[in-house]
Amino acid sequence: MFNVECCPGGLCNHLPLNIQHSTFNIASQKDRRVAEWLFLLTFGVCAYFFAGGGWNQNSQFDLTRAIVEWHTFAIDAYAGNTGDVSAANGHVYSNKSPALSWIAAIPYAALYSVERGRGADPNDATLLTINAWLCSLICVALPAALIPPMLFTYARRRGIAAGWAAIMALSSVLATQLLPYATLFMLHVPSAALLLYALTTPHRARAGFAAALATAMNYLCLPALVAFAFVERRFILRYCAGAVAPLVALAAYQYVCFGSIFTISVVHEDPRFLTHGAPMGVFVRPTLNVIYAITLSPYRGFFFFAPVLLVALLGFRAWWRAERVQCAASLIVIAAFFAFNACFNGWDGGWGIGGRYLVPVIPLFGIALLYVRWHALAVFAATISFALNFAAAAVDPQPATSIARPVTQYLLPLLINGHFQPPDASIPPWFAATFTGHTSVNRTTLDEAMVFQRDAPGTPATEWASFNLGEIFTGPGDARSLIPIVLFLLGGGLAIARMATRS
Repeated sequence: MFNVECCPGGLCNHLPLNIQHSTFNIASQKDRRVAEWLFLLTFGVCAYFFAGGGWNQNSQFDLTRAIVEWHTFAIDAYAGNTGDVSAANGHVYSNKSPALSWIAAIPYAALYSVERGRGADPNDATLLTINAWLCSLICVALPAALIPPMLFTYARRRGIAAGWAAIMALSSVLATQLLPYATLFMLHVPSAALLLYALTTPHRARAGFAAALATAMNYLCLPALVAFAFVERRFILRYCAGAVAPLVALAAYQYVCFGSIFTISVVHEDPRFLTHGAPMGVFVRPTLNVIYAITLSPYRGFFFFAPVLLVALLGFRAWWRAERVQCAASLIVIAAFFAFNACFNGWDGGWGIGGRYLVPVIPLFGIALLYVRWHALAVFAATISFALNFAAAAVDPQPATSIARPVTQYLLPLLINGHFQPPDASIPPWFAATFTGHTSVNRTTLDEAMVFQRDAPGTPATEWASFNLGEIFTGPGDARSLIPIVLFLLGGGLAIARMATRS
């Protein structure tokens, strides 16, 4: 399977040079077309959903707004809408890595200029939702959509069959937690796309830039910045040169906000989230219970919510044999992410689906999937994984931390019945009474830290705090709103399958 070429049996080697080039160009054009359709299908699915507000995404978007509206990094003007903050020098800052907010400031500046020119109020809750969704399309859904074509191109350059490469490339996003997190204004998906690009691009300066930008976007990517430098040791200076600009920008940000280029935002975050005596206030000794919880448990299990990633483990050996240095660097990065998650005092990631902190390494598992020989098993696991993650994207990727089994106690009851029964007294009755509907149940807006803190139940701001595009025609929470995206998936998937079999 792994020696498939555009000319079977090496026939091209015996053809005249001009015919060889023509044959290779045809194959390249067909593969390019498949890659383009993979991008369009993935982007269409991710863009269809917007999962609404919450502490994490509000904090990120607050920094974007502060940069554009007030020309400052302090989020003093918006801090009441989130608990994810750091305090320093008399100001309030986001406790998140900053690069996602920096990048989002570019599209938001254009939106803000147009809206202010028309007299719109930038603090209007509905307008905030629209702006956050549009910024998410560019800064989160778009990077997610680039992952399948990157994986497909990587596979085809190594002679992996086009059909299998297309299936696994698409599964790496739509059948994993990359899908639900691509509907949120969070850093996990774009940092995942940057890591994949840094590992696979042959341009080492660009690789360094991507890995450094991923680090400025997600502090946990620092081990990848170091490990990926040695994938091509001959060009390590080029890699380091490419990494300079994002790292300088991050250092400058930390100096301005926290007084030192080495002080990250976590050091100054809310004392409620810090453990006394722990390194940096957040690192504790891992336990077997936590390791189980972040890997296999129905609560936050990385592999539970995407069994296809468990199957990917079967492909690492073949990947190691094919490209040992690249695979070794990826394994180091994966181990670093798992070690951090197991040792982090907030290992569950708050309100969210699956292992939120592990999302950036999913594309690395995606490469291993390409090398899996058990095709039927991988497709079966991908089908289950897609169902779980599509349900999360459709209903709500942010189940409360007190829901022990989010799939059976929250997502499926809502998707099927339009309501859920609180599993215990930790979920207040009003929560279950107001988070209702078959789809898009999150009512938290971008201007409040707690649901209904500023916007009353039943108002347009709360009913449309999260949404999918089909609900424009069916109304909020209607299961029929999923029909268009299901048809889009089926049609796009069949078209890609037909093109891939002809490549």
